[in-house]
Amino acid sequence: MRDPTDFRTKLAPIRHATLESHHRVPVAFINKKYEVYVGDRMVRIFSEESLPDNIRALITMIKAGQKVPDDPTGMPTFTHAYDYPPDSNFCEIGWYVTKELFIVILPTKDLTNLKGDQYNELGLMEYRVYNKGHGRYVLAPTEPTLPFLEEFFWRRHLSQK
Repeated sequence: MRDPTDFRTKLAPIRHATLESHHRVPVAFINKKYEVYVGDRMVRIFSEESLPDNIRALITMIKAGQKVPDDPTGMPTFTHAYDYPPDSNFCEIGWYVTKELFIVILPTKDLTNLKGDQYNELGLMEYRVYNKGHGRYVLAPTEPTLPFLEEFFWRRHLSQK
């Protein structure tokens, strides 16, 4: 018998359909914090003040240029979340999936930096070690509050009851 979680859509970055070297990256706003999905079941958590400028700018453009979506009438789908009309200006910026979930378009290099990896001068990835003892912080991703797309749908409907 299959595990019921096999049928849920994991939220994780995926390559952009048309922009080379870019990813579609889920960003959730939950409990007054931004959770940036940097990998499979891994997020980086930011406050409003610590959110990287490039992500903040994309979310600001999305909020200014798009209507906040109504409650979905059906279960959100992978296509609904990760695809946006290619003729829209927002297909290269990002979009709302639900009121609290966005997809932002990030260069692959920026996504890699968020994961804690760095590019060297040749453009090859290398892992960067952060040391707490020198006043730096550890770039350790953590589990997302809601790792599956469908949980955003259920969260909204359960909170209305």
